[in-house]
Amino acid sequence: MNRKEIASLIVKRIEEISIKQLQNQYRDSSKINHIVIDDLLPSEIALKLDDHFPEKQNLSLLSGPQERKYVAVDWESKSKLVEECLYAFQDERIITIISKVCQIDDLYGDPELYAGGLSYMNKGCFLNPHIDNSHDRLREKYRRLNLLYYVSTSLSKISDGGDLLLFPDGLKFDEIKIPAKFNRLVIMRTDNKSIHAVNPIQSSIAIRKCISNYYFSLSSPLSHDYYHSTSFRGFRGEKYKDLYLRLNAKLRTSIKSISGNLFGRFISTGHHRKIKK
Repeated sequence: MNRKEIASLIVKRIEEISIKQLQNQYRDSSKINHIVIDDLLPSEIALKLDDHFPEKQNLSLLSGPQERKYVAVDWESKSKLVEECLYAFQDERIITIISKVCQIDDLYGDPELYAGGLSYMNKGCFLNPHIDNSHDRLREKYRRLNLLYYVSTSLSKISDGGDLLLFPDGLKFDEIKIPAKFNRLVIMRTDNKSIHAVNPIQSSIAIRKCISNYYFSLSSPLSHDYYHSTSFRGFRGEKYKDLYLRLNAKLRTSIKSISGNLFGRFISTGHHRKIKK
């Protein structure tokens, strides 16, 4: 199955639910607008995506105080279906229908997959609260939507962890918890207040497998221009880590604000393509 066929199935599923219903869900969800679409693809395809997902030995570990996760840097032939699914979300038909759902007129895809790709999280992996980089690689467009498609069958219990956490009222208040349920697509707003995280994986047998994409727009989601790099915070109770991460984010944002898109011109895009021959 190729990316166009997968894209057709995704569009069909969205139309089954109805654009109007999803518009209402997105509008009424929270200050961090989001929607959840379960059973995105036929189960037999989603099961193959789980089975064909790259193994850990073919992934690159990102590990630091702010995160621990594996990202795809190469493809095996077995993972061709996963690659097709990843790029299916860049199909213009999906971008157009998501644009209608989220009511963003000038929505663009990201065919070079800047910060998009695959992520794999097993026991001990986590992602601290953060806001995403505000722009695309060359700082020409604003990052507007994050699309997260979960394909792991092993992450089934609430106690397993690996949930997407949204903090619409800030870190001092309760979060919205969205489990990374198999065959579930989450679409969430990204701006300078869209703080989100992934709580630590607790189970030794659970694996969180995610296919992620971003969409961008020329227009700012706010009434003014702004810029920030990816900015991490500590979880509640991580006082000293929070201080370090906040200072680190301010420093990186300041440097990038001065340098413009210089750094972006040298970034190797798409985790899955960095060492692809």
